[in-house]
Order: sequence, then structure tokens, then C-alpha cells
Amino acid sequence: MSMGLTTPSAPFDVAAVFPELAGQRRTTVRLHPRPGKPAITDSSMGGPLLWPADEAWPACPDPLSHDPSEGRDPLPLVPVMQLSARDVPELPFPDGTDTLQVLWCPLDHEPYFQPHAIVRWRKAEEIGSLLIKAPEPDPDSDDSHLPTACVLSPERVEEYPDGWELPPELRARIWAWEKDASNPDGWSYFSHLSAAPGSKVGGWVDWIQDPVQFECGRGHEMAHLLTIASWELDIESSKRWAPVEDRPLLTPHAPPEVQNPTDLMIQDAGSLYMFVCLECPERPVDSLSQGS
Repeated sequence: MSMGLTTPSAPFDVAAVFPELAGQRRTTVRLHPRPGKPAITDSSMGGPLLWPADEAWPACPDPLSHDPSEGRDPLPLVPVMQLSARDVPELPFPDGTDTLQVLWCPLDHEPYFQPHAIVRWRKAEEIGSLLIKAPEPDPDSDDSHLPTACVLSPERVEEYPDGWELPPELRARIWAWEKDASNPDGWSYFSHLSAAPGSKVGGWVDWIQDPVQFECGRGHEMAHLLTIASWELDIESSKRWAPVEDRPLLTPHAPPEVQNPTDLMIQDAGSLYMFVCLECPERPVDSLSQGS
């Protein structure tokens, strides 16, 4: 794991200004990826995975849904994330597991033009002999879907619902408040006071477009599992969400290792949102990407 990073607290009690938000505060785990050399046992983004030597490495399970401009041949999946219960115990691990792994096809898939992602829930101590080296990414891979290896610094942060999840009348009040003299420091609910941006686990979704509700195959409503983001923050959101330790680097723009440490680009500076069913014991997962 990398050095700890600290998000500044909200500048005031958000629910005191907007009482309708009382009881809607949630905790998210900001992952704070930074380029590094994670070990195979570490939680990481783009790092090596605890993969059994006797388990076949997966290829794209749905090559016919590739964007036709990108080709149709099955490609080996690439490691995107590994999270351990010792670092992120908030994850809803199925019974008997303590490790979450995310891999995806490094080509866009229709209809959302996102990499097709799969998950593996594992018990680390039961893996046995480990695969020493994963397959190299296929030469036809989209480079923007090949994450730079990053170490993580999980941090618990309080957040409120994304503005697009709020009732229209409350959104209107918030927009009026943002322009009012009672907000002399120019705080924005959408950019500074609601859902944290960047790669994170749990909490509220930082929607780029309209919110989407997911159900599993058995009809259960699914919950936000994690977000894999192209950008950890932008110029506007950095006013609140840039870690204290990174603020000396914002002169005036965030450098690549702070804004886009994984070197991913999902759609147009977008994010991949993953959702999990908390009622099904096997914890099925679905995903959706959005871009700006």
C-alpha cells in the first residue's frame, strides 16, 4: 500500500443547509491509486493477481459484442483491480472469500462502448500454487483500457447523494443557493459536496449522466459495488476532493499522477460503475460505463 492520503472534510454541515439530506450520508472508500510496483499479494489497480496456476486465464467471453471497428477476435482479459478484505473490509465478500478481482476485455463492447468486465471472489489462502506471470495483453488491445500498475491508499470519506439522484425541487433549491450571497466561497453541491469522484468502493455513485437502476437475474435491486474512474478529479472538483498531500502539486492543474494515475480512459474521461446483489449469496455483479 502507498502512503496515506487525506481528503479535506466538507466545509460545513451539508445536511444543516439542506435538511432533506438528513440520514442520506454514506461512507465510501476512496482508493487513491498511484503508480507503483504492487506485489502479487497487494490490493492494487493494474497490478498482478493472486491467480491459481491450474486455472485457465480467461479470454473475452463475448467477442461478438465488440465495437465492430475494434475487431472481433477473443482477447485475453487484463487485470484491472485486486482488493483484499484486510484493506477494504467493507466489500460484501461472499462467505468463505476475502479477495475481489476485476478483469476486463481491453476492447470496447456494445451497447455501452465499455470494456466487458468480470469478477472473481477468492479465498487467498486456498489458492495454492500461483500463476507466476499473466498473459501479455494482446497487440490489438486498446491502450486506454490497459491500466498502469498502481498501489492504493484506501481512505474512508463521508459523502451525499449525487445531485442527479435528488428530487427536482431540491436540485432547484441547490442551484439557487450556489448563486446566492450565502455561498460566498463558491461551493458547488455537484462538484464539492455530494458523491466523491474517482475510483472508490461503496457509497453513492458519482453519476456522469442520468442514474441507472440495476437488478440481478432474480429481480433483486443491486447496490453500488465500486467505481473504476478515468480521472480521480478535475479542475473544479479538486477544490474539495484533492487530498491534502497533493495540494502543493495543483499549480493550477493536477499532474497526471494525481488526475489520471492509472492512465485509463473509459469513454470520454468516464467511469465504469459496478453493481452487486447483496441478497444473492454468490454476489453477482453487473456494470455500466458513462462518459462526459
